[in-house]
Amino acid sequence: MTEHALILEDVSVRKSGNFLLSGINLRIEKNEFVGVIGPNGAGKTTLLNVIAGFEKFSGGLRLFGKGQTWRRSRAARLSIGYVPQLAQIDPGFPILAGQAVMTGSVGRTGLFNKPGKHEQMEALRLMEMMRVAHLAGRPFGHLSGGERQKVLLARAIVQQPDLLLLDEPTANLDIAVQKEVLNLIDEISESRALTILFVTHDFNMLPARLRRAVLLKDGRKFFDGEAALALTGDVLSRLFEYRLETFERNGRRFVSYG
Repeated sequence: MTEHALILEDVSVRKSGNFLLSGINLRIEKNEFVGVIGPNGAGKTTLLNVIAGFEKFSGGLRLFGKGQTWRRSRAARLSIGYVPQLAQIDPGFPILAGQAVMTGSVGRTGLFNKPGKHEQMEALRLMEMMRVAHLAGRPFGHLSGGERQKVLLARAIVQQPDLLLLDEPTANLDIAVQKEVLNLIDEISESRALTILFVTHDFNMLPARLRRAVLLKDGRKFFDGEAALALTGDVLSRLFEYRLETFERNGRRFVSYG
């Protein structure tokens, strides 16, 4: 019997009379790596916020077999790691990069309990994996955008989640750093038993291990299936309402304007 990490049944979000999501039905298997792709305003971030427990919704949601409302238990929240879109950080924000990673363990150790040696070693190991261990003593607000995203990835993994939500993790990064972050996400997917939802509007920058794509348009599910079938000129042209063409080079698919 298939084990599902996530089941959404007729999920909708309505604000000020407008539907941000409308009738979303979705089943994600455990350890599946799924891309959620669509133009700006399609409802991608709203969908992640519903799953993470940040957004009220109507319909049904089951997380690892247990029914959920938008008010989540501590256990449910701990099972979800979340990396938000890159945001501007005050350079004077009083936290070091290493400390920022360690905050990911607070949910399990408790707010007033100092992380133990095991948590500290795991945080260091993950920072080494993300190639940011040398930045542990630097103020988080002084890091570049790519460095901050790597720190936030390490923070999310320190939490020991079963489901990892990535909201445009490569947005506003230069192309070399985008590729590095994507490679790290692939490495995480390969080395850990995690279910991953990767949100993006950039169909040229997708992790290599991503195999399934859910396309959203105007708050509705537009396509759900193999990524190779989703990323065709015909499907993407209808999704973005603009003529697009796809081509392959060195085993990778790229999209160009028609």
